[in-house]
Amino acid sequence: MANLIRRSARIPSLISQSCRVSSLQHQQKRGYADAVTISFTMASPNRVFFKDETVKQVNVPTVNGVFGILPQHVPTLAVLQPGVVSVVVNDSETKNIFASSGSLTVNPDGTVHILAEEACELSDLDPSEAREAMTKAVHARDAAVEATDKAEYQIEVDTYEAILKSAEAKS
Repeated sequence: MANLIRRSARIPSLISQSCRVSSLQHQQKRGYADAVTISFTMASPNRVFFKDETVKQVNVPTVNGVFGILPQHVPTLAVLQPGVVSVVVNDSETKNIFASSGSLTVNPDGTVHILAEEACELSDLDPSEAREAMTKAVHARDAAVEATDKAEYQIEVDTYEAILKSAEAKS
């Protein structure tokens, strides 16, 4: 029995060694030296913004901060925070899309996928509607008794604040 326990104690190091080997194999398959663009897909339940399109860079607001994705980016999983996803399509075109939340995946093959809960073109945001909705959400949050209700309304308030900040930045 003691021999079995000693062997099982080695499992984490065996797994990490195997992962490094696997990671190196992915890097070789991806052709890191050759990549100059990203295959990018971004969608929400009601709209597809990009579908396997070639772009140069994607800047993403996540719960850990905003970061940029360039070709050859390491595989990554992240949770989106309300804010602007800025997509550098080419040297003269950048598209800005507001996303309320969602997930980001940078795959081992270099493709990038964003699935947003809700999203719209930055130009479609209406600051006056967002201010009005935020006022209602603040009142509802302050009147809520249950902690879960307060938390849900706080998420709404945070999202409306991000919408207003994004809408003001476009002006």
